[in-house]
Amino acid sequence: MMPVCPKCDVALLLARLRDVEVDVCHRCRGLWLDAGELESLMRATGATPDDPLLRFLEQAGRAPRDRKYLCPRCDRRLSEISIEQEGRSLVLERCPAGHGLWFDAGELERLLAMFPPASGAGRTVDFLHELFGSPTKT
Repeated sequence: MMPVCPKCDVALLLARLRDVEVDVCHRCRGLWLDAGELESLMRATGATPDDPLLRFLEQAGRAPRDRKYLCPRCDRRLSEISIEQEGRSLVLERCPAGHGLWFDAGELERLLAMFPPASGAGRTVDFLHELFGSPTKT
């Protein structure tokens, strides 16, 4: 089965970020990370993947009322999970069956910016900017 973008419903392209394969939408620039790929990407770029901020991966999600994004792996409706850290918040979509996480354009960088500087997540952000360019602000 060809994975499709939960947002645009077009085929996702496979990209290799260091030794981690991720799925990218060429239309909206969103990223799908399969289970464990966020931690692997952080490890591959020298960041610390065991930061307490990653506890958001354990929380139960809720189905959003206004969107029907589907998991690229199993076609189940994605759940929303909220991340709050030092006055900043972010809402991401996750497969309820645990297949992975969906990041709209720029959301992965926003998540990593929430990590403390000592975690090394900034190196992962720098790597993503090298690969995809800096996100444009709207």
